[in-house]
Amino acid sequence: MGTITAGAMIDRAAQLLYDQTNIKWSRTELLEHLNSGQRVITLTSPTSNNTVAVMQLVIGARQSLPSDGWLLLDVIRNMGTDGLTPGRSVRVISRKLLEAFDPDWQTSTKKAVVQSYWFDLQDQTAFFVYPPADGTSRIEINYSATPPALTSEAQTISLRDVMDSALLNWMCFRALSKTAEFGGAELGAAYLGAFNAIMGSKYTAEQANNPNFGLFPPSADVKGGVS
Repeated sequence: MGTITAGAMIDRAAQLLYDQTNIKWSRTELLEHLNSGQRVITLTSPTSNNTVAVMQLVIGARQSLPSDGWLLLDVIRNMGTDGLTPGRSVRVISRKLLEAFDPDWQTSTKKAVVQSYWFDLQDQTAFFVYPPADGTSRIEINYSATPPALTSEAQTISLRDVMDSALLNWMCFRALSKTAEFGGAELGAAYLGAFNAIMGSKYTAEQANNPNFGLFPPSADVKGGVS
């Protein structure tokens, strides 16, 4: 959660657009572009709006993310029946390996403590736990949340403050797209380019400073951005 208000972001965007009195672009319109920017950033860089939360397990193997979740990042540990008692760590496992080890694992004895989990990108709002849960306990997860729509200028942005420049460039790009036939296309493209450059730099910085890469080097060069 950031500390910059929507109103402050709108003021800065209006200044960059030379429209401080909001004649060409209303404040309501710029707020819509701010909301769009938060969603696009979260989509292209899921860690930009990651949330660590304790969730109640339901009976069975298949578990659903919280209502605001769109992508699982990690399952961390068991948290007991009260959600306050840290317990056994949960490890990611290959579905094929699990099924080779125990083809009937989904119908095996349900337990309170989860040992492993697996996730399928084709079913992004859910994941599976092993052994199947008995529905009495909780686990701690890390997931990417969909930013809630800002409806008031007094509200603060959902993303961290370091993403303000990316948001501003997106807001200006979207605003200028409306005036493409009046010469805004070139300037809008420049703002989109700046947005993509920031997202690319974010990815590069994360790769360079991720302590896990000392053990597990990155396997793919995937950079955030919009084309």
